[in-house]
Amino acid sequence: MIGQLVCYLEAGAQGATLSEQVHDSVGATLGEVQREMERIELQAPLKQLKRILDSLSGSEAAVYGALRQRIVHLHERIIDDLEERVFICIPDEVAEFYRQAAPLFDSDVENKFPQMSEDISEAGKCLALCRPTACVFHLMRIMEIALQHFGTAVGVTLVDEKVWQVILDQINAAIKKMDAKQPKTKAYTAAASHLYNVKVAWRNEVMHPKQTYTLEEAKKVFDNVKTFTGDLAGLI
Repeated sequence: MIGQLVCYLEAGAQGATLSEQVHDSVGATLGEVQREMERIELQAPLKQLKRILDSLSGSEAAVYGALRQRIVHLHERIIDDLEERVFICIPDEVAEFYRQAAPLFDSDVENKFPQMSEDISEAGKCLALCRPTACVFHLMRIMEIALQHFGTAVGVTLVDEKVWQVILDQINAAIKKMDAKQPKTKAYTAAASHLYNVKVAWRNEVMHPKQTYTLEEAKKVFDNVKTFTGDLAGLI
């Protein structure tokens, strides 16, 4: 935007006074530039921009050449500041995992298990930033909360249990004692089935992530944890 503004002023006559129309247009554009620089905290360029805006609002008529030179200096300061920043490009196909304009898990999960929210958000961001192993660690924290709730719902204690098969065995044994004709029993059975899918996606007998995960593996764990927590939210 600054580069375009410099080119625009290049077309003006050296030493000529800005017309009222050009003056207003430059002021509006610099206002947009200011908001963007404040958003990304470019401190030194903001000081230079304030000088330019002060000159535009002063009593003396703004001159093309002088204004152009000030904006060139502003442009240089922006470039200097941005050269110290690191920018990350996120592919379109995973951008929503980072933006999170809508809940990454079902809204019921966010409402009924608010203590999961931070880890759900971080798991999504880790996927978007190609940090699959970190993503699975956040999903593990989500599952620890989910299993406590599921265990409570079916009448077993799973807080200290870390072996997947033992967890599944205890849950399935508790469900078998329930009335198979009851709708809730069927819902518990479906949730247990999805819990098995989480275990398979985890690919670890103990409920701890393995040393490293690929993006494909992390996405599979993410999807299965999302499905299981969605089932669980419908039961609680």
